[in-house]
Amino acid sequence: MTSLAQANTERSVKRHKTESIKDAFSAREAWERLIGYSKTGYASITDEDKDFVLKSFGVFDRPATPERFMIRVRIAGGALTPHQALVLADVAQRFGRDYIDLTTRQQIELRYVSIEDLPEALKLLEEVGLTSYQTGVDNFRNILLDPLDGLAEDNIITCHTLLQEIQGVFLKNDEWITTLPRKFNIGINGSLSNRCNIFGQDFALALAQKEGEYGFNLYLGGRVGHLAQSADMFVLPSQAKAVFIAVASLFKTYGFRDNRNKNRLKFLIEAVGMEEFRRAIIESLGHDMPQAGTTLCDAEGGDHYGRIALKDGTLALYAAVPSGVFSGSDLMEAARIAESQNGAIRLTIEQNLILTGIRDEITALDSPLFHRYPNRPSPYMANLIACAGSEHCPFGVIPGKPDAIIMSEFLSQHVPIENAKVRLYWSACIKGCGIHGAGDLGFVGCKVPRDGKTTLGVDIFLGGSLSHNDEEAKLFLKGIVLEEAPRYVAELMKLYRDSRIGDESLEQFIKRLRNHYEISEIAEIVRHNFAMVHESSQDFQSLDRIHR
Repeated sequence: MTSLAQANTERSVKRHKTESIKDAFSAREAWERLIGYSKTGYASITDEDKDFVLKSFGVFDRPATPERFMIRVRIAGGALTPHQALVLADVAQRFGRDYIDLTTRQQIELRYVSIEDLPEALKLLEEVGLTSYQTGVDNFRNILLDPLDGLAEDNIITCHTLLQEIQGVFLKNDEWITTLPRKFNIGINGSLSNRCNIFGQDFALALAQKEGEYGFNLYLGGRVGHLAQSADMFVLPSQAKAVFIAVASLFKTYGFRDNRNKNRLKFLIEAVGMEEFRRAIIESLGHDMPQAGTTLCDAEGGDHYGRIALKDGTLALYAAVPSGVFSGSDLMEAARIAESQNGAIRLTIEQNLILTGIRDEITALDSPLFHRYPNRPSPYMANLIACAGSEHCPFGVIPGKPDAIIMSEFLSQHVPIENAKVRLYWSACIKGCGIHGAGDLGFVGCKVPRDGKTTLGVDIFLGGSLSHNDEEAKLFLKGIVLEEAPRYVAELMKLYRDSRIGDESLEQFIKRLRNHYEISEIAEIVRHNFAMVHESSQDFQSLDRIHR
């Protein structure tokens, strides 16, 4: 591991100030301070504790909602029992103004919670097996699974037990609480479909087959803007925990602790090369590992809406939750439906909801829940992601969630399309919590000069994917005024509607389109057609090359 040690030494000349906070961090003492603050009030909380320490327990101070906290609740693999959902709903209603966000890590975020109510809210969650521990700062975040893990007909390896084994290594373990160089995202996918953004993780086990045996191929170093790369290693389910410990320990020992923007696993691997990092894993394990097999979960990523047949003969019913804006009342209704049918609730990475184990589809779909959150929504609403935005996040440049909904409603009205799949992913700032780089179209909030003033806008990206075989989205239209963005996108959607083949998804269409056009040429056509609409002209440009 000489190369790893050397790389670490070269980047250890200067340590980020956060490392000093972590050196003095004690989970027990920090928790006791949190409890103490609930008695002494918001004004008694130190800036250091607000900015870092409380986040170790998933408690986030939010200036946009003064003296009110966000609680990020770890939902392992996005799976909730009806009873857990009822308790979460109750906590949201009692302490959080009935507000819930569904997140891209299959979690739930509660907002508007006062410091005085925090201990009681967290206690109620813990009593039903839910926790907010280690959902922020330099920790292992919520582990992603296929939301239909163990249930879907294309699920080959049920992964929930593996999740519990890996999570058991670090969760509430002082050795791992806030001791990593940076955050660390984990995903395990045992299905043919990629419904959990498996290749966007620091550590990813993706369904694979080698010499007739099912297991996983290991991918490492994914983050916002970069897909994980193959470590050329085939991992059996029985080996998953040991491989995780090896990778996590290497990252903890040798990961960089200087530049917060470049301390993720990706940068350590880049410094030494994947081949060297693979050798270090094998050395840690104490035995050789086979080279990668054939990755099987290359299917196009994202949610599948409507009704989904499950292995046991029951159904999963999808509910579209635009931008993940939900409520305790909604979750309570979902829990009641699931409970009445002996089913459960699964959360998706596209901020939607799935009810599983459904036996009486008609009764379920007739509930108020599915009237508010359609089972078969507009394609523009079905695969929609938006991060917290400026209303709830201090980094947000644009509102984000309402902007995403406004655009989707506009497109549904002006460019209606059926049997399509359109993935619109919104990040309110460049940090990319809305995973814009993986969307068919990705949006990043920015400021735009207009008529001598600065106004809100978006940079629009084109052609992202959730598959490891593809690249992240590329910049398509830069500095588009926010209010005009729906009309620009509408022009692209018209080209898609008029030139698609059969039920071709937008992702497939963009891939085909890019075989004939450069992104700059597509952008020029869209800009031209946008101008023609404003000038009430009929001089529209079409995609003549794609039809040749």
